[in-house]
Amino acid sequence: MRFIDSDRTFPISSAVVHGGRIFEAVVTGVPDGRSAPVPGGAGAEMQEAFRQLDLLLKEAGVDRAAICTARLYLHDVLADIAAVNVVWKEYFGTHPVVRRAYGVTLQAGMRVEAAFTAEIP
Repeated sequence: MRFIDSDRTFPISSAVVHGGRIFEAVVTGVPDGRSAPVPGGAGAEMQEAFRQLDLLLKEAGVDRAAICTARLYLHDVLADIAAVNVVWKEYFGTHPVVRRAYGVTLQAGMRVEAAFTAEIP
């Protein structure tokens, strides 16, 4: 098992590769070193989450084409899904990731948190 982007002060990592073939990551709209999400709402937070995801995927040796599933946790699904979908389409293009979206209460004023699974060849 290989942990990626582990926090040195709290037992949590942004991603893990396990079984040598499965990559799992959780990203938010909060940039490293900050305590609040980027300004601009759910779309801007999704863009930041994808920026972080790209870094984690690169460290695992793959790119976004390896993503197979996603779980979106949105502060307000009805209010935020349209803005998230715009950014989603820009990021994935025609790559048909299986996705679920859930309405949840998020910490630190976030509107978006996302979990991804990818296959490592």
